[in-house]
Amino acid sequence: MTDLDDDLEVVEGRVGGTFASRRPDRSAALPKGFPMPRDPEQLRGDEHRAHVSRRPGRRFPMPVPDGWFAVARSEELPVGAVVPLYYFARDLVLFRDEDGAAHLLDAYCPHLGAHLAVGGRVEGSCLRCPFHGWRFEGDDGRCVEIPYARNERIPSKARARTFPTVERNGLVWAWHHARGGPPFYDVPVVPEMDDPDWLPPVLQEFEVAVACEDMAENNVDYAHFQFVHGSDAIPETEFVVEGTYKRTTSNGGDFVREGFGLGLGLLRMKGFTTFLSSTTPIDEEHVHVRWLFTAPRANGEGAAVEAAELLGSGVSQDIPIWENKIYRSQPVLTRGEKPILEQRRWARQFYSDEVSAEVPDEPPR
Repeated sequence: MTDLDDDLEVVEGRVGGTFASRRPDRSAALPKGFPMPRDPEQLRGDEHRAHVSRRPGRRFPMPVPDGWFAVARSEELPVGAVVPLYYFARDLVLFRDEDGAAHLLDAYCPHLGAHLAVGGRVEGSCLRCPFHGWRFEGDDGRCVEIPYARNERIPSKARARTFPTVERNGLVWAWHHARGGPPFYDVPVVPEMDDPDWLPPVLQEFEVAVACEDMAENNVDYAHFQFVHGSDAIPETEFVVEGTYKRTTSNGGDFVREGFGLGLGLLRMKGFTTFLSSTTPIDEEHVHVRWLFTAPRANGEGAAVEAAELLGSGVSQDIPIWENKIYRSQPVLTRGEKPILEQRRWARQFYSDEVSAEVPDEPPR
């Protein structure tokens, strides 16, 4: 047995996820860079990607961040639906109650651990466990009925963990906080998504083996646009940070990228497209990306699809880099790369769990 036959690491993913083996595929053709090739097949699943990194353990030191993350499309969740999910490195259950509200709970019943999505039933605003019939409120997770113990007091600890949800822009968003804290920013309303002068939104979604923060760092890594994407030059932009909000604007203002939290972004390309982005952590090292595109109706009925395909092919150039890199907590940077450090300091506010990566104040001279 050679060292290439060492233990096979299996990575758990969302139900229906695409990640399986992380053993290097020596038969896969490696992409040729400068720039990286555009390959839409990269977005269709793990089997289309080359993996050569064999670093043991985790590649990224950050825990799952706090924030609002998309967990489903609204249309995927009819009244009475019960859906198993795997996000935030935990099993979850999403359901829509009889009044139409969406709720997200920890998947396992606090009684004897049954998975609430496997046979669970929606009743009013509650979800009833299939194992012993305990009924849990969707809003706060309280057990409100134990059918075989009607004369007994319901234990105060009979409560399933819940995750606050909102529905906006055609998506169901859930608030994750490692310590159970309340939301400290909001999901933006995107007027173009409901504007009759704009096309119906088009969804582009895919999964990537990368940490949420590391993927977001691309937005201020301006030099990579020339070498990975083949841009003529390194773009000149303005980078502004205001609390949980950040904004990158190109000279002239034709390109504006806003961040409302780690993993929640909005990009407007003047006269071309507006798209909303959610990068939802599956776990510490894998994300489920949802990009929702619209475009001015005046550009033609296919304009939103064209925008999705163009930007999707662009991100396909990044995927081989992300899936085979590591995170350098003390990177060697040039003076012009200071925005990367500013981005990392901004990102720290979205971790209530300890982060084992200090951010230097300045790049080395």
